[in-house]
Amino acid sequence: MLSFARRVFALFLWCLCVPAFIAAQTVKEAPATKAPRNAGWATSEKAVTKLEQEWFKIQLAHDWDKLRQLLGDDFQLIESDGRLGDRDSMIAGYKEEAPSVATISMTLLVSHAVSNDTVVATGLDDISLRRRDGSVSHRYERFTDVWILRSNQWVCVAEQITLAHPQ
Repeated sequence: MLSFARRVFALFLWCLCVPAFIAAQTVKEAPATKAPRNAGWATSEKAVTKLEQEWFKIQLAHDWDKLRQLLGDDFQLIESDGRLGDRDSMIAGYKEEAPSVATISMTLLVSHAVSNDTVVATGLDDISLRRRDGSVSHRYERFTDVWILRSNQWVCVAEQITLAHPQ
């Protein structure tokens, strides 16, 4: 009986000590550090900021071919009502709305590089629309755009729009 108790005790110690020993030997990963910002990131942010500002000029000029060049072939859109779209559906919507658009202005824009070739731009747009009776209404949209540098050209590959109130 004493022999059995010794074996059980030894087994108990083994089960208790081995996991503790293994845990002590396991290399702990260093906490993830933020990638340092570099000059390339600032350049990327400036390039995308310029493109975001040009977007409205292109839209107001109804230069749909030039707008198409800003959007990637794989562009994905999430409309404010939750509908999904692509480059063609976005441009079709712009064309349909074009006759009633009086002005478009960006009241807020922040471009944030996450790498040299990826920038996320967020902002708030004020779109003035002429109604049939001649009055003007405003639609405010918050947006998030994702831009990727492809073949030395920035293209927007995703946009999400949310209806908003003026700031």
